[in-house]
Amino acid sequence: MSFRILIFIGLCVWGTSIEPACCQSQNIDARTVDTSEKVNNHARFHSLSRPGLHNVFQIDDQVYSGSGPEGKQSFDALKKMGIKTIISVDGTQPNLKLAKAAGMKYIHIPIGYDGISEDASLSFLRAAKEVKGPVYIHCHHGRHRGPAAAAMVGLCRGSLDKQRALLFLGQAGTSKDYSGLWKDIRQFQVPAEGTPLPELVESAPVEPMVTAMAQISHYYEELLKKAEGTPRDEKNAMRISVLLREEFHESLRKHSDDYDDTFKKWMRESEMEIKQLEAELKQGNQKQVSARLKQFKSQCKRCHKAYRN
Repeated sequence: MSFRILIFIGLCVWGTSIEPACCQSQNIDARTVDTSEKVNNHARFHSLSRPGLHNVFQIDDQVYSGSGPEGKQSFDALKKMGIKTIISVDGTQPNLKLAKAAGMKYIHIPIGYDGISEDASLSFLRAAKEVKGPVYIHCHHGRHRGPAAAAMVGLCRGSLDKQRALLFLGQAGTSKDYSGLWKDIRQFQVPAEGTPLPELVESAPVEPMVTAMAQISHYYEELLKKAEGTPRDEKNAMRISVLLREEFHESLRKHSDDYDDTFKKWMRESEMEIKQLEAELKQGNQKQVSARLKQFKSQCKRCHKAYRN
């Protein structure tokens, strides 16, 4: 079995201008793009982040990348940017309801941290050829998978060359630990004309463990805010820690049959770590709460290195 776990989510965007209103009726097809940015291969991509959206960049007149939209504020921000289509490469299911309410449609092409499959790359080519822009491409945090997907779309459109695509990954913060993402951009060649392309869907099927890991990531981030933020929110920190512990327990019980004994052992250890964290929260021992959160994060990194990266 391939241990590809899509856990965190990421989004990034190329370019300079913020409101591409003049391009809203165009397809994000290579014929419509201004390739003048190739003249300066060392020009930096500027951050366009705003409340509700992080690590946002624009790569050309039609394509943006950044973090995953998580509420009405995020979708309102995308609407103000003129976004018409959102492409998610994350393992969680897209929020179709909020997207439609904001007048946008979703395309779901989930990819892993270990690289971009051939099928996914063909889906990105089809999006580059057919999807009406402006388009926003996201993972969870907008640092790794989202930028890689956006770079591939840019290569398909001809708005990025290899040097600019790799420069973008670096500026977006794509970790060199995810060597498969870097390799797939470095080695990518646009498929020949006439290559059969997959259908694009608004919500793709995702393995249950992938979905569970994405939910665990969300719970951890919320727990961190409540337990270590200013002011601290002990009541909600406790509530979220219980949800996090239960997610580990149920994921191990329901979805771990295809995983090896080490993976299962580490899942149990993480569950116990959260249980001990709950005890520290009840006692109000902030020093130990911080220590437990740090230990839990270390356990997550260990598992990611072995099974996700």
